[in-house]
Amino acid sequence: MNPAGSEAHPSTGERPKTRPKQAMIRSDQQTKLDDLARDLHDARSVKGERITANTLIRVAIDGLVAHGGRLHGDTEEQLLASWLEFLGERKAAHGR
Repeated sequence: MNPAGSEAHPSTGERPKTRPKQAMIRSDQQTKLDDLARDLHDARSVKGERITANTLIRVAIDGLVAHGGRLHGDTEEQLLASWLEFLGERKAAHGR
């Protein structure tokens, strides 16, 4: 994956440079994120690049940035509901 605006060089296959960014997450989010990353990593058809919680966080950020215009609301709950609506979820409190 070579997201728009990344610093990777497609011709060399070099991974994009990353920088740390701290995010405060709940313990249930951490557990579910780690479980999902492990499941996806184990299910890979091509073994190579590791899939980690950080991988999934970067994927989520790329999705949010690409489709941020779909978000609306004044609270985290409202923003989540608008994002899930965009994704086609019917249950706004998914996972909460």
